[in-house]
Amino acid sequence: MSFIEINGAQIYYEAFGEDKPGWPPLILIHGSPNTGRVDWGLVAPLLAQHYRVIVPDCRGHGQSTNPAGTYSFRQMASDIAGMVRVLGYGRAHLIGHSNGGNVALVVLLEHPEVVQSAVLQAANAYVSPDLVERETVVFDPARVERQAPDWMAEMIALHGPTHGNGYWRDLLMMTLQEIITQPNYTRQDLAQVRRPVLVVQGENDQVNAPARHAQFIAEGIPEADVWLPAGVGHNVHKELLFAWVERIMDFLARRGDDANDALCRLQRQQYPDERLDVFQLQAESQTPGADAVRLTGQVLCPEMLQSAQDHLASLGYAVVETGEVKVLMAGAPWALVKLGVADLRQQPRSQVERLSQVLYGEAVRVLERQEEWCWVRLEHDGYLGWVPSAALFECTLDEVRQFRGSLTHMVRAESTCLYPPDYSLMTAEDPQQAIGRLPFGAGVQVVEKMVGWLRLLGPDGHLACACSEALLPLEQRPRPDEHGLQDTLNLIRGFVGIPYLWGGRTPFGFDCSGLAQAFYGFMGVDIPRDADQQCKASQPVESNWQPGDLLFFGRESADRLARRYDQISHVAISLGGEEIIHANGAAGGVSLNSLDPASPRYRAWLRENLVAAGRFR
Repeated sequence: MSFIEINGAQIYYEAFGEDKPGWPPLILIHGSPNTGRVDWGLVAPLLAQHYRVIVPDCRGHGQSTNPAGTYSFRQMASDIAGMVRVLGYGRAHLIGHSNGGNVALVVLLEHPEVVQSAVLQAANAYVSPDLVERETVVFDPARVERQAPDWMAEMIALHGPTHGNGYWRDLLMMTLQEIITQPNYTRQDLAQVRRPVLVVQGENDQVNAPARHAQFIAEGIPEADVWLPAGVGHNVHKELLFAWVERIMDFLARRGDDANDALCRLQRQQYPDERLDVFQLQAESQTPGADAVRLTGQVLCPEMLQSAQDHLASLGYAVVETGEVKVLMAGAPWALVKLGVADLRQQPRSQVERLSQVLYGEAVRVLERQEEWCWVRLEHDGYLGWVPSAALFECTLDEVRQFRGSLTHMVRAESTCLYPPDYSLMTAEDPQQAIGRLPFGAGVQVVEKMVGWLRLLGPDGHLACACSEALLPLEQRPRPDEHGLQDTLNLIRGFVGIPYLWGGRTPFGFDCSGLAQAFYGFMGVDIPRDADQQCKASQPVESNWQPGDLLFFGRESADRLARRYDQISHVAISLGGEEIIHANGAAGGVSLNSLDPASPRYRAWLRENLVAAGRFR
């Protein structure tokens, strides 16, 4: 417990944890009309296990004096900047809550040279009308005295010993005058921030959530992180204490120093899609501020590691060691999918989210093995996930090329059974004798033709038979032109009623983007897996939708030109004009709908949430 003089005031503070020379401390800034101990008493000891933590009472609060008798965010921001300097630090990590978050924001904009990183919790960059209406009532001393005597008693206990028992009224009035007029930062102001920032706001924060203040700040500050925990109010750090500490520690580990923040920004700018990219690098140095770092972690390919080294070098860092970085694609085995369809999971367990699916004959790279699972990358769309090892036949790249280059037919039926290789001697299909089943669009290699039957060579070298009517010779595959699109649309119209399946890519169950991918894949056009990716990769179509165009739906983002793909959650295939076919959870499967209000198939949500259209040719 100590005092230091800053800008003419005696500022009281408490310090926790070991002071590590050269390493920035954490400064925790409380809200009004609290004190450092009230807001951060539970948090500071936990953070102090890893950092030097400094918890001041802002001027005019608790034991800190206020000779000028004023209250302003700018004055308190100047105090915090002065504290960093007077205590002998170059920079500090700032964590501010409520009005303390506003103070931290002012420090970011007015005194950026003292900031290493900032966590802005329950802060606002501008004064919205709802705040004026609400806070005028909340901070009214007469109302507090009548309706909130416990709060009044608490303020007297906190501030009375230093400032007098009647001071709480003055503090409330000074606070109110500031918070209904300040701060007043624009998006252009926020865009000037260059330090790493985490914005935190509880979903049920009655002060800040109604006007979406956290979203405004996070969208304005370049590369800001944002955490909006569900079911939580204004005091996230108290309601979710351990989860909050874990989130703060993660933020500081990823972005708490310049080298790691540079890697984080590189990842977001060049490798932002975790469905396709693996860029998990950590820069470590033996001494704070050193320009020599060693890299650890993992990346997908060698080019990513080289990109990281080049980027750090451009900022003046020397990468002295990379031997502990795992490059997943370097020497990763190849494999072909030998089952008709297998689920691609988020983790190596059957009970977790299905991300997508792999189909018979598709090629993958095996990045990692865990017991009976393999973490793979699909070659045709780059998707990453876990599949059962039993679904794969590991082989060489030459064998992959040989098999894929020898495909002769594809499945044009919803699905077709595979039978033993001598089954063609029989005269009719008997599903009870089937040894497998292939879905629509799967490519096969025919090695022998018989009356009504085709003998196939599988990825693992096994032979099987399939009914010839279920297969289409590749030379007859429709092209993505006017006639081919219409022929393929006629085929998938037959899928109406097929159940909706999250992550599904086949007539055993489709999701919206899986149906779109299967539609184009049948014509030999590989498109990305998910709706937002498909929108980004497609040629934009503004109007006059043609059969086969993809229509994208979702919530329009604030800056459509800059963030066009962020909010897309659904895709449908145009049948021409206002009519569409799509797999959707609302209908429970593949259905026909219309954007025309006069149609009996009209769905208002589709018309109201259409944000873009695109075309692949």
